[in-house]
Amino acid sequence: MRKNKITQNQYIFIVISSMIGVGILSVASDLCKVAYQQGWISIFIGGLYPACIVITAAIIDNKTNHASFFHVNNKIYGKILSRIFTLIFLLYFLTIFVAIISGFTNILRETITRFLAPTYIILPIFILIPLISMCGIYIVGRICEFYFYLTIPLIVIPLFFITKGSIINIKPIFSSFDEILKSTPTGIYAFSGCEISYLIISKISNNSNTKKAGIMAASITTCIYSFGVFITIYYLGWELTSKLEYPLLYLIQAMNIPIISNFTALFLFLWSLIILRTLICISFACGDFFSELIKINYRKANFIFLAIALVYVFFMIPEYNRDMFLGKVIPYFVIFSFAWGLVTTILVVIKFRGGKNESFKKDKS
Repeated sequence: MRKNKITQNQYIFIVISSMIGVGILSVASDLCKVAYQQGWISIFIGGLYPACIVITAAIIDNKTNHASFFHVNNKIYGKILSRIFTLIFLLYFLTIFVAIISGFTNILRETITRFLAPTYIILPIFILIPLISMCGIYIVGRICEFYFYLTIPLIVIPLFFITKGSIINIKPIFSSFDEILKSTPTGIYAFSGCEISYLIISKISNNSNTKKAGIMAASITTCIYSFGVFITIYYLGWELTSKLEYPLLYLIQAMNIPIISNFTALFLFLWSLIILRTLICISFACGDFFSELIKINYRKANFIFLAIALVYVFFMIPEYNRDMFLGKVIPYFVIFSFAWGLVTTILVVIKFRGGKNESFKKDKS
């Protein structure tokens, strides 16, 4: 029987892990094409999205006596709408899962594994990730907590460029608010995955201050993304940044450390562990949504989900297909997730004004 509880710290690390993935290497390019040197401001504003998601998740969780996501859905919207919403969330997380694997594969093939066919990268991931996520939320939380500390060196590394960049590259700091607003949606999409808080917040063992924990997770991720984009523009300038596919990776390749002969390979190794951690979180969410949707055992749901994802990922492998498809569907998924959180929060606050609903006490799954 899998353990089904996590600590508040593990909740923070899971939410962070679900957001930091392939996008951190390329988001600066997309932002600079619209906001130019102000791209880092757009990503900072975009950080309001995960903050709103974790706050609404905490309010819903508190008002419903920490009932599971699925029980809340059934109670508020009924069985039919609940199944439709569960399907949409499943498709959302399935898309994120496949997008991360395909993007990760493409980056490795462009850098350190050019001699490998995509199959040799994808298949080991599809074997390893579900086996870990099948162990349940407890193991997922432990892994995220442990591997979070691998993120710290990757955050410190860009500090190397502080003395090498030019302040001119980020001036004027505010030149057009319209440009910042136009690029803000791109910044918001970079935080896709934070919606996992809706699913896992009821599984926190100590739920006394989940809102603070969620805000901390959103704030840490926003700072990491904003700093990454800022330092990239600061060193490369917005013109070069906008022309590169993976500007942060280009920045790392520019580093010259005497005691390390191939620092890019070391960076990609550490970054690969972070990507695997993200995939474990998203895989857990997909398995849970799929298990509830078709009413089968969680472990069996993972195997079926795996087969669907395997077909899906080969469609995404061409980078053109990946960019085009994500550009069309992610905005709708994000809008839906935000709308579900906002509407559900309003409904539970109005319905259970002045206290928690006693009828939710029966469900603690």
